[in-house]
Amino acid sequence: MADKKAIPESFISTKQFPDNFLLGTTTGAFQVEGAWNEDKAESIWDHYFHSNEANKSFRYFLDLPESVIEKHIQKGVKPRLADVYKGMGVYEFPSSAINDGTHFNFNGDIAADSYHKTDIDVKLLKELGVQVYRFSIAPTRIIPMVHDHLAGKAGIAYYNNLIDKLIENGITPMVSLYNYDLGEAFNKIGGLTNWVSYIYYPNYARICFENFGDRVKYWTTFPDIHLAAEGYGSEHFAPGYQEPIFGGHTDYQVLHHFINTHAMAYQLYNNEFKEKQKGQISLAIDGTWFYPKDPNNPEHQKSAENARISTFGLIAHVLSTGKYPDEFLESIYRTNKREKIGVNRVQQFTKKEQELIKGSFDFIVFNYYNSVKVRPMTDEEFAAEPNLKRRDRGYFMDLHNTTQAEVFEGFLNCLKWIKEKMNNPKIFIGENGFPEEDGIDESEKKIAYHTGILNKLLEALDENINVFGYCVWSFLDTLEFTFGYWKRFGIYAVDFNDESRPRSKKNSFSFFQQLFRTKKLQIKN
Repeated sequence: MADKKAIPESFISTKQFPDNFLLGTTTGAFQVEGAWNEDKAESIWDHYFHSNEANKSFRYFLDLPESVIEKHIQKGVKPRLADVYKGMGVYEFPSSAINDGTHFNFNGDIAADSYHKTDIDVKLLKELGVQVYRFSIAPTRIIPMVHDHLAGKAGIAYYNNLIDKLIENGITPMVSLYNYDLGEAFNKIGGLTNWVSYIYYPNYARICFENFGDRVKYWTTFPDIHLAAEGYGSEHFAPGYQEPIFGGHTDYQVLHHFINTHAMAYQLYNNEFKEKQKGQISLAIDGTWFYPKDPNNPEHQKSAENARISTFGLIAHVLSTGKYPDEFLESIYRTNKREKIGVNRVQQFTKKEQELIKGSFDFIVFNYYNSVKVRPMTDEEFAAEPNLKRRDRGYFMDLHNTTQAEVFEGFLNCLKWIKEKMNNPKIFIGENGFPEEDGIDESEKKIAYHTGILNKLLEALDENINVFGYCVWSFLDTLEFTFGYWKRFGIYAVDFNDESRPRSKKNSFSFFQQLFRTKKLQIKN
């Protein structure tokens, strides 16, 4: 980290967050807890890694014709799915890793071993100075046998202890009820594509509200549901449905079910718990700002707006109106007509569903990492694209030419867009982070990234955008799903080569500690 003593004070300005603004960090259960077969059932991610699907899914791309590989892999990089959702840019894999699959020989069996380190981790959170800790509950620990009458006592005890310890140390718990970790048992009936799987969710949520709701006042029903749905239309996310066959159909079904189930959980909380517990319910939206590759080209401008309305804007529109936007439905209709597809791949919500969905949130959790540039697909690109959903969207993403300034401005643009489209809802920034490669200290880049984002967040507050908190992804180095332990977002490092999983401060630690403790952001002018 740069030595602040070497910077004249006249070149540093200080900005202040409001006193009641919540600052903290985030993790996800499967990504840090470990103890995969202790007090829990197998999840779809356990199965995905244990069956080596991460390796096989990448090899699938290597076996495709060169013309198709060109669309997804450039110079040996990971397919673009997670480039978009996690904003990590392009990953260049060493040739040896491609040949022998070594970058895919990992799992979440131990991860950061947080299941056994509650006291240690809460102590570190206290040292860091956070006001809020956002984490997820693993459904496989709460209902390991699926049914609510067979609740997992050990799992409930674990989260009760974590919540109690956080509150004892003055840290507000913010809880997500689901973070991609469905029980593998549900996949026997089609997983999240089958509405039957969601019948169990309200009873699971009720167990959590009953056991934790006296202390937890901020709830998220589901995470970035576009990403959660990807595994049902792509091999590159659990459970790993085959992309050319299922993409653009089953993943749409999952989105539809997620939204309906979220609204059911919102109604459940309001009817049975809100009066006594005084909590709030949210849904998480993953945001990427889309710039037109050629800002002066109307077709590029149209593609950028289409990208927004088919991703984070789709969820924002549905929550605000109860309905899919016309542009989204028309894009699917056009593809069906062009390709002579007879299946009605998406249906508008029913009137009853619309009434339940519209306004079914107390606040929005918004996650942001990056921005990209888009242009319309050419006819040749459309014909070569195997995924129906990407055909529906009709745009091509340029992942390489977005500047850092555009990434920062894109964050503010997303917040402005949500303010306009959703009538300025309460927003909590649930995830925002910068990855460092394993073994490489990029603390200066990490600090510069967060400073740029936080500066735009302060601008958003000045513009009366209703943001009340911000969490850094992530508290610890985590398992980044199909990216394994290669890219590390943590404020604290975890030594994954040591069975005891020791934690240590990274060189950016003091930046975050000063931010959290003082709520002041120092900016080099």
